Order: sequence, then C-alpha cells, then structure tokens
Amino acid sequence: MAQSPLPTLEDLRTAKGGAWLWDGGRGRIVWANAAGIALFDCQSVFDLIDRPFDAREEGVKAVAELTQTLERSEVRQVLLHFPSAGLVAPLSCQCNIHSLADGRPGLLVVQIGAELPKAEPTAEAALAAFSQMPFAAAFISDTGEILSRNAAAQSMFAAPDLMTLLTTADRAETCLQRLQATNLTSSVETITSAMGLREARLTLQRLNSDALPFAFLLLEDVTERRKLEREMVLVPTPVQLPSNSDGIAFEALARTLKDTIQKDSQAQKTPEAKVPPLAPQQKTVADVIPLTITRALEQTGTALAIRKNGSPAYVSPKAVELFGFNEAAPLLADTVFWDSLESLSVTQSEAPLNFSNRQPVTVKVEVSTIPWLSGPARQYIFGSIKAEPVPSIEPPSVPNVQHARVDEDLKSILDIASDGILTLDRDGKILSFSAGAEAIFGYRIAEVLETPLLDLLAPESHKLFKDYLTGLESPGLAAVFNDGREMTAIVKQGGTVPLFLTLGRLQSSNPRAAYAAVLRDITSWKRTERELREAKDSAEEASRQKSEFLARISHELRTPLNAIIGFSEVMRLGQFGDIKNEKYRGYVNDIHASGGYLLSLINDLLDLSKIEAGKMELNFTAVSVADATEHAMRLLQDTATRGRVLVRRSFAEKLPRVVADLRALRQVMLNLMSNAIKYTDPGGQVIVSAQLTQKGELALSIKDTGIGMSEAQIKDALEPFKRIETLGRETQGTGLGLSLTKALVEANRARFDISSETGRGTLIEIIFPTTRVLAE
Repeated sequence: MAQSPLPTLEDLRTAKGGAWLWDGGRGRIVWANAAGIALFDCQSVFDLIDRPFDAREEGVKAVAELTQTLERSEVRQVLLHFPSAGLVAPLSCQCNIHSLADGRPGLLVVQIGAELPKAEPTAEAALAAFSQMPFAAAFISDTGEILSRNAAAQSMFAAPDLMTLLTTADRAETCLQRLQATNLTSSVETITSAMGLREARLTLQRLNSDALPFAFLLLEDVTERRKLEREMVLVPTPVQLPSNSDGIAFEALARTLKDTIQKDSQAQKTPEAKVPPLAPQQKTVADVIPLTITRALEQTGTALAIRKNGSPAYVSPKAVELFGFNEAAPLLADTVFWDSLESLSVTQSEAPLNFSNRQPVTVKVEVSTIPWLSGPARQYIFGSIKAEPVPSIEPPSVPNVQHARVDEDLKSILDIASDGILTLDRDGKILSFSAGAEAIFGYRIAEVLETPLLDLLAPESHKLFKDYLTGLESPGLAAVFNDGREMTAIVKQGGTVPLFLTLGRLQSSNPRAAYAAVLRDITSWKRTERELREAKDSAEEASRQKSEFLARISHELRTPLNAIIGFSEVMRLGQFGDIKNEKYRGYVNDIHASGGYLLSLINDLLDLSKIEAGKMELNFTAVSVADATEHAMRLLQDTATRGRVLVRRSFAEKLPRVVADLRALRQVMLNLMSNAIKYTDPGGQVIVSAQLTQKGELALSIKDTGIGMSEAQIKDALEPFKRIETLGRETQGTGLGLSLTKALVEANRARFDISSETGRGTLIEIIFPTTRVLAE
C-alpha cells in the first residue's frame, strides 16, 4: 500500500487543527496556520514568530530532539506540552521533517484528535476584564456623558462628561460628530487629568446596539512622547508650541521644508552664483545630519568631507585631526579650503589644498558623488598628507643609528618566524619578502621583488586571490575581519605547496605598502587530514564488510543448524523408535542443546551488527511494558523455580504505553531477567517495576539481590564478547547479552542505566523519554 504524501504548508493553511513549523535548533516557531496562532493566544503569525520559548520546557525539548532524530520521510505521533502558552493538557500531534528556507531541517507539527470546546466568556468575566485593563477606558452616551469607567480611568480623571474632560465643548462636539460619521475616530487632545493638563490619544468606538452604551472611550497619555517628538523636529530656530495645539509642530516643519526646497531650486537655476558658507548656527534642514548617520560616519575612522550645493555639509573628526584643527567649526567656515575642494575633478587623486590662515598641503583625495538629504552631494575622502620638500642646505647626513637598529631588529624577528611575511602594494606586487617566505617558495628576495604575488600562485588560486583583494578594498567589515583563505603556491623547486594566506590592509609610513600577507605552509595539516579521512573510510569499509560477512555466514549456518536441531529433536522424542543406549540419548540431548545455543549466538551477532551499521529494522508501535514483562516472566518461570528465586512485579496503575518495537522490547526483558535470575543465589528476589517520573518519562527497572558487580566488571560486561568470571559460579553465555541489550534499548530511543555493588545486587533502568510515552 502506497504511503500517503506528507502535508504541505498550503494544505495546512486552512486546517481546523493547529499546525506549526518549528526551527528546532533555535527553539522558535517560523510559521503557523490560523488555528495554531489562536492556540498560542497570538493575534498574527508575526506575534508567534517573535515569541521566545524556554529551551527547558518539555514541548520545546521534545521538538529539538525530534528535529535531530526523525528521518526525512518518517512520521511520528507524540504528545507535546506547552504550559507557558496556558495549555493545561498536552497536545496530540503528528510530526515530520520539513526543510526551512535556509535548507536546515525543521519540524512540521500538526495537531490531531478532537477539538476541545472553548468556553464562551460570561458577562461577569467581560466586566472583570474591562475593570482590570491597564489603559484608561470608559463607556459614554450619545450626549458625551461618561456612564462607567475602569480603575485606570478613575485614577486618571474625574470629569463627568466629555465636555469637561476635553476642557472645551467645541472639541467634544467635534469628536461626537466625527464618531457619528465614521464609527471610529482618534485624535490627540488636551485633557483635564488628576495631574493637570495632559496630552492624550483619545479613541472613540461607536457600539452599534441599542442595548449597549453609545460608544467606548480609550485614553493613552502621550505627553512625554509628544515632548520628545517636538525636540527632534529639525527647524532652523526653536519653535515654541502651545500646549493646546496638536497641528502647529507639523505645520512649522512643512513651512521649513518648503522654504528649503525653494532655496535649492533657485540655487540649481543659477549655478554660477556661489552660496556663501553658513555658520554652524545657520544650517538649514538639508545640512543637518541625523545622529545615527553621524555615528556611522565617525566609526569608519575615515577622513572625509561632504559638500552640498556649494556649501559645507559635514567634516569627519579624522579630517579635522588630519588638517591640524582642534574642532570642526573653523574648518567648516574656511571658504578657501572649500573653494579648493570645489575645483577638484572626480578623477583627480593627488592635489594641493589651501587654507585661509595656514600653509597649503598636498594630499591624496578620492572624489565621488553620493545620495544626500535633498539631492546628490559631493564626497571627498582624504589620504595621508604628502610631505613637502624644504629647500635648505643641510650638513652631511649622519645615519640614524638607533632607527636603523630598530629596523634591523624588526627584520630579524620577522625572519625567525616560520611563516612567510610579505608586504604588497595596491596592485598586489611584492615589496618585502621574509626568510620564512623564501623557505616556502624557494626564491630569494631579489628574484621576486616587484613581482605580482599572483605569479607565485597556481592558476586555480588566481580568482580566489583577486576576490580576496577586492573584499579588502570595500568599506565593509570584510576589510577588517577575515579568516584567511587556502591557496596553492608554485615553488621554485617544482611542484605545488598548499598555503593558508591571510591578508590585511596597512597603515604604513611607506606610501606604497598597502597590504601585509602572512603565508603558512599547511602541507603537514593536509597530510594529517588525508590520513584521518582515509582511516575513517577504512573503518567504515571494515564495518560494512563485517556486517556483510555476518549476514552471509548467518544465512549459510542457519540451514544446517536448523537440520541438526530438527533431527536431534526427532531423535530425542523417539518418533521413529526409542534409543535404548543411555549414552546415545545423552549425546542427542547435547547435540540439540548445542545447536540451539549456536543458533541463538548467530542471531545475537547478526542483531548486534545490524544495530552498529544502523540497519536494524524496527517496527515502532504502541507497546505495553506490562505485557512485555508478563511474556518474559512466563518463559522464565521454570528457570526461576529451579533456582529458587522469587520473581515479583510492581507496576503503577494505568501505566501508559510507549513507542517501541515489541520484539526488541521482549528480547530486552528476557535478557535482563534471565541474567538477574542466573546471578541471584537461592532465596533471592528479582523485582520488575515501572512508573512515570515527575518529568513525564516512563522508568522500567529490574532489581535483583544477586552477587552484583564492581565498576570495572560493569565496564567489561557492556563490552561485546567479554564475560565476567565469578569465583565458584560457572554460567553458560557468550558475553553478548548485556551489550546487545543496551544496543537494543538505545535503538528504541530509550536510555540504559546500570548501577551495581558487589554482594548487594544490580539495578538496571530503562528510561523512555516523554516523546516516546503515549497518553491514554
């Protein structure tokens, strides 16, 4: 029978039950349908996306675990509990993997089962909610009389009607007329409150019913916010705003913007007329820069100036420092400086700049056009000031011994480093070459000086190197923070060498040095990486061959073993005549027992290899741990009776079922109870119990009063083919029982815990997490 296709988001959009797409790794919901939004008490999907969840909450933990453990095509039914959303009972949901927008796996959760009826709010509940609202609210009549108000409104104002509240009857009448025409009106009004005259957002909603009051009133105090908005209005001079006017601020701003636009239009019509520079206190709106933009320009650390319509607009602190000023105001007012900038062309790179009260300087300037507040502006980015030669007769120069010694020491330090250290110009040509670089490439510095570093790299690394340089030229973070690149170098001796190259921009006294490059030979790292990869592939291949061998050999051995067991069983029962010789009868019994033991061993080996290879086929269904325990107790009752061991069961009432493979769980219980009976002295007890923990997990435990084990013996018992030798006690076994049992438990997504003490018995616990426990 073909498997039904998994639901899509479009299919679930109009579903009656809730549906959510979880980003399990981050513990957030990224999509939900209308029912899912309402279930979490949200107004829109954006409210639900913004909602944070506690990673320790049971439902969120289960979603994260399912995102990691579910296969792509697997569908699983689980219970998810979200107490933080006000959900008292867990939700029965169907889960499957669904890819997120960035390709990562997400978890699509669809609510299943009957819908719970929602209780309609009573009139008493609605009245209590109205009274406890944090906002001032009231009901009014069609004449403006205030009929009732909540607690917040009582503490805010005491006016009996709308006319008294709004201080004038005209404003109250205007609001009521608007309400008659539109059903909803909102405006900012000056109200009489307990704290005096305040500005408040007044919202009136008409109630279209004869049995209800005429309208609903909502008040929000906006006095402080309006004051802050007035302070942020960009006008040439401060404007005094009357407290009882709600439109003067916007009218003043509109008039100012209109005047500014007219001035800009006149300036564009007469380009030959130069606008005189404005003093800082005479700036127009177009020259005022928002604080966020100013901070962003200052954080770049770039010396720049901006000119708009012939007038200075901005000078960065770095430019003020570069030209030797203490503050920006004198430089903004220096008309000679701005006139020299105006004469520069876009392509000019190095030019003299003049000042009104100091010597001119030659500086590298990059000129570009940028978008500005009311049209394009001209931007100037300054480099370092070029030192001007001073004509003078100097005595014969004496070498600066100290400076030369520092340079020599620095070169010696760089030469000691095993990494290659280079300096490059803006075109990527080599200016310096350390001893480490000579050892890597095999070239002397004289052979590669002024040679592009690109010539020393393999062709497949050329594009990567060019992109690296381009990224460093950009003004973004890539120019400051980079993690290097892996490239391949061509060495003089022949062949190639893998390198790790890190580039960075330089602020050097040498005007040509633009970049510093650090090269590291990673040949040994690549060799180690290759060896580790080969070892991993070899181990995986060996595991695959082992699994294939065990599968084939078990198939080949089972056929003759089944014949041996079957024929020996016929001989044991004497179906074709009795065996009169007692020795022959004993031999037949031994053959039958040995064949059964060998077949059990082969089955255990095959199961263990399948689990290790991840190919164990498990049929997950709703399983009762009580039934699985009863099955094991019936099979082992004779063994317990012969050993005079009491086996007891203690299960909680109404124990829920778990999601597990029935055959595997029965085998687990057989192995554990058989071991407990085998290693318990006559007169001892084996107690099997199960109960729900406070976290909602199901704990199944097997406790015996046997000989117990030490820590070292527990470690050996969990290893395949290791048997624990106990003095005075010889038991048959292969050493696979406990290791296979632990593997089967973990394959069923449960946790296996063991604790023991020599002479005091052993306790083994199997913990099924909440995602594997079903609600009854």
